[in-house]
Amino acid sequence: MTGPSHQDIRELVRRLETDQYALSDIREAGELLCSALSRDETYPLALGFWESAHGQVRVLGLFMMKALAPEHEGARGFVAGAKHASGLPEEKKTPDYSAIGEVIKHWMREHRRQKKGVR
Repeated sequence: MTGPSHQDIRELVRRLETDQYALSDIREAGELLCSALSRDETYPLALGFWESAHGQVRVLGLFMMKALAPEHEGARGFVAGAKHASGLPEEKKTPDYSAIGEVIKHWMREHRRQKKGVR
């Protein structure tokens, strides 16, 4: 099975920017992208989606991070921070910078766990 082409991904983003989709559909698209691409491709792609000006594209990035989190330390830290951020990604609120501290604490716990050989 070949993964989606760059053109397919651009088309997905274009559709998310112009039409409204159910969260379950966006979640499914994120999970499918994660399963079709390598982690090395998916993580930076999800980060890029998270930085989008369009709410549904940011939600896609968040769902991709959640799908990656079980096997990717950076995604686990991202999701841990997102849980403590204020509001949903679609909202145009001032970001909650206290979430950065939560991410750092999560990374430190992961680092200590890995040093002890416990996963």
